[in-house]
Amino acid sequence: MNNKEILDELYKIGNLPSDRDDIGDYPVDEFEKLIKQIQLPLDFETVVKLINLSPPIDVGCFGIEMTMVHLIEKYENIINDFEKIVKSSKEGEIKNILKERMKNKLKK
Repeated sequence: MNNKEILDELYKIGNLPSDRDDIGDYPVDEFEKLIKQIQLPLDFETVVKLINLSPPIDVGCFGIEMTMVHLIEKYENIINDFEKIVKSSKEGEIKNILKERMKNKLKK
């Protein structure tokens, strides 16, 4: 599968839930398996779509959100496109983590 097909499958599953909630039938393992199939290099659209699959603000989903953060940070234009990425993506925990990590990176 290519990245577009993987993203289509991820969007069928839906956004990551909070690990604080009863996730019921949410296919966490399938979601994580698909995330690990995303191939580099990433493009801008893929980065935004990944961010938009985030769990709610201030909650995680069994560490999958950090796997996604590390993947997104491999986008080769992350620094130059960061403001545009933030404006183009929905609020969620992944976006918050990325903003904090970028702030720390720019301080160095």
